[in-house]
Amino acid sequence: MDKENIEQILNSLGTEQIPADVHKIAVETSDSFTKTLTQTKRLKHHLLWEYIMKSAITKLAVAAAIVVAVVVGTHQFVRSVPAFADVVRPLLTAHTATFKGTMKTQGAPTQTFDGMYMEPIHMRQVTPQGVIVVSDLEQGKIVTLMPAEKKAFVMEMENIPENEDQSQFNMFHEIRKHIQEAQDTGGKSAEFLGEHKIDGVAVIGYRVQKPGVDITVWADAKTLLPVQMENTMGPVTFSMSDIVFDAVLDETLFSLEIPKGYTVQTMKVDASEPTEKDLIEMFRIWADNMDGNLPSVLDMNASMEFVKYQQKKMKEQGQGPSEQSVLELQKTIMKMGRGGMFVQQLPPESDWHYAGKGLKLGDSNTAIFWYRPNDPQTYRVIYGDLSVADVAAEDLPK
Repeated sequence: MDKENIEQILNSLGTEQIPADVHKIAVETSDSFTKTLTQTKRLKHHLLWEYIMKSAITKLAVAAAIVVAVVVGTHQFVRSVPAFADVVRPLLTAHTATFKGTMKTQGAPTQTFDGMYMEPIHMRQVTPQGVIVVSDLEQGKIVTLMPAEKKAFVMEMENIPENEDQSQFNMFHEIRKHIQEAQDTGGKSAEFLGEHKIDGVAVIGYRVQKPGVDITVWADAKTLLPVQMENTMGPVTFSMSDIVFDAVLDETLFSLEIPKGYTVQTMKVDASEPTEKDLIEMFRIWADNMDGNLPSVLDMNASMEFVKYQQKKMKEQGQGPSEQSVLELQKTIMKMGRGGMFVQQLPPESDWHYAGKGLKLGDSNTAIFWYRPNDPQTYRVIYGDLSVADVAAEDLPK
């Protein structure tokens, strides 16, 4: 019931003085009404109403009781939708967090780990096999420790741009970054998913979706604390559950120091801003390792296609995945990943297209990729022999 309707009821009562505690009288009136109804259930309706109106209860109290009953009843049957800001606030304000992480990849075994996060951008993961991965992206390092084998693998990022947090290497921070961007729009880019149940608990959800990003946050319907978050990137879905915000964590858990007695392998990764040249290099490396073929797609599925093809080739050659071959495969994928990042970072207005599926490297007359960098009438076109040209919009492949 809105303010105008309440005022109308009160105005219709005449000039009778309004008691100071209308709510108290209304509750008493409601109790009295219930008692009277029980005692006089055999009376006619008009006799019951006459009895009530002739009692010592004022007309104002009766009206107040009606107002309270309507307002309370409305709140019982109409539940407001929790605001996006209220649901994601714990995620955006937490200094630390612990969670259960799950990584599902199409065509590959599901991976699980215990995760820890600490601001500004530290992460620790421990797998069921005891492998520990610690990242400190302020220092641009990710250290993987294999205690059973006393081995360590270190990834060092070079050429990190200023103001670049490299959040793609920290899954918790990556989700938080995109949620913050959605919150900065006033939650307009977040879709309310309604109610659901997770492990028997009633939850409500919001979804944030844009090119390359598909994040869902499920929160307890009563407390509004996030209980599960998911980020889907092509064939890969990363989810977090059993989330504890602002957990007490020792900073030494995020140390990059390698224990004594470990053998160490180091790989350097170029973290500079990807360019068109990186995409061309990706096509070249891909063809060199895929018997001249070009990628079927330019999304997260591409890496799975590449890995499966390499596994097939090693199996046909009777080779097993040695430690060195795995390391070399990782280096190759990381280098090609820059080309994929270039495509993912292109804005929607670039109107990019890929047409290399089923083709082999070498055809100078066939366009395999084109996009609009700045001029709305001019596109950059990469051909099958990896040559590049500026082409007018009307001359693009149909």
